Amino acid sequence: MAEVACVGALVRDERHRVYVHHRSADRRLLPGTWDIVGGHVEAGETPREALARELTEETGWHLRRVEAVVADWSWELDGVPRHEIDYLVEVDGDLSAPVLEQGKHDAYAWVGPGGLELLMAGRTDGDRRLRDVVAKAARTRLTERLRLEPIGPSHVDDLVRLHARSGVATRYAGTWTPERARETAERIAAGWEADGVHEWIAYDRFDDSLVGRGGAFLADVDGRRTHGIGWALHPDRRGDGYATEIGAAALRFVFDDRGADEAVAFTERHNTRSRAVMENLGMSYVEEIRLPGVVEGRTEVRDDAPFAFYALSADTWRERPVNTVADRRRRES
Repeated sequence: MAEVACVGALVRDERHRVYVHHRSADRRLLPGTWDIVGGHVEAGETPREALARELTEETGWHLRRVEAVVADWSWELDGVPRHEIDYLVEVDGDLSAPVLEQGKHDAYAWVGPGGLELLMAGRTDGDRRLRDVVAKAARTRLTERLRLEPIGPSHVDDLVRLHARSGVATRYAGTWTPERARETAERIAAGWEADGVHEWIAYDRFDDSLVGRGGAFLADVDGRRTHGIGWALHPDRRGDGYATEIGAAALRFVFDDRGADEAVAFTERHNTRSRAVMENLGMSYVEEIRLPGVVEGRTEVRDDAPFAFYALSADTWRERPVNTVADRRRRES
């Protein structure tokens, strides 16, 4: 792989909006466009050293911690190829008062999911990749132990690995081929773009190992549109609260980011493990419904399997949200 030539820093505020700044009109490269913090790796620098230097030069902030690699990609400008890595970072400094690098940047903004097209302003080449990098960073969530990335085509191999395990395959009508995983990843990515909500893939924050998938989605219930939540864990990661952690992140996304009044969840009636998670999250059993699924004691999918349907209102959740592993364990004790 080519040597890293450029680095980018994706800084977020408390609302998960990403910091961007406007390149001055007299810049030689990409004048008058919006950009993230970053620049070239100088001779003798490591990418992390370049990241820290660019952060301070362009904003006055200081690198505290690198949380994750958001993008590892190559691009070309004026015939010169560049290999870039963009990092999700935490910084020290006043996020309300960046110090713009004089002569290079003349404005700044915080971009959330609803403002992503700002990144296309002035982009005469129509290249959407930086816009998509910012979108991924804005949609990524960090919990105590997990990094939750919005599912897209880059996650196909991990989806195949996850659904190759018998415990997952049983509930999803068999193992997944790469083609099925790719179709699912593309459908979920399209859902993120169209609706601003869908599933994440979950990784361990500390060793990057695959934990599972889950998140929120739009569902039709009794003729109305509402938010559903769900999860699927790698069998080796069950029994230690990861499903509750994913579910709690999904509820925060639904209620805090989306401003929804309600969230629902459903699982096969005999799936006591998932039903316990729903109850740990504060959700209440509503009724039994019939959906395509697996009937207890059988392996084939039926059109009318019995499912347990749960719901939770925003008001109830705010009275006792599940935020941490410690909360979960305290409630289970």
